Amino acid sequence: MRNKKTIGGALIVLTLFFYVWAGIPFFLFASVMSYWIANDPLYSVVRDENILYANLSLAALIIPLLWCVISYINKRCRLAKILSVIKSDESYDPAPENEIREMHSSAYFGIDTKRGTMLYIRLFNKKEIDIFGFNINNWRHCELTGTNKLRFYINSTEVPFIDIQHRRAWLLYEKICVMRNQQYHYPYHFPGYVEHNTQRLSEKMGFKMLPC
Repeated sequence: MRNKKTIGGALIVLTLFFYVWAGIPFFLFASVMSYWIANDPLYSVVRDENILYANLSLAALIIPLLWCVISYINKRCRLAKILSVIKSDESYDPAPENEIREMHSSAYFGIDTKRGTMLYIRLFNKKEIDIFGFNINNWRHCELTGTNKLRFYINSTEVPFIDIQHRRAWLLYEKICVMRNQQYHYPYHFPGYVEHNTQRLSEKMGFKMLPC
């Protein structure tokens, strides 16, 4: 099931955690000290060596951070392209406060309280993606885990639930509970509309839908 953490995913998270809390302070300290020593007349004999260490430490700081920024921007752009195709005045046009994105922008979830529709997108990599459209009836249950994770139980044997984590998840959860008791009129089948547009997007953007 795609919601489960894989060993590779867990290792990536652990590596990022270690880099943020240990790697960044270490490389920053190493670069500052190396430059300081390189400019100290007492250590002029090893000046070139210390400059090399300082430059390597800076590279170890800048390259991963630059990669994270570029990855974040690319994900935001991909999400924006997908949303520009799916959003419409008739079926799905949520207010900005009813849209949430995970911190790394790998996942998006939005609710349209006026039209009674919801949209979930998760980017696994450049070639694989999940996109689900919901009306008020084609899902089973939702719950709030802790204060910032929304779990949505859907009608799929392969993906029985989807998760999204955000500091405003609790607010969307409360709104969904209210929506559950409302009566909505749908001009057409929104989940089918999302599936149809996803197939069009997959041809243009070069990704494939993971089996559900």
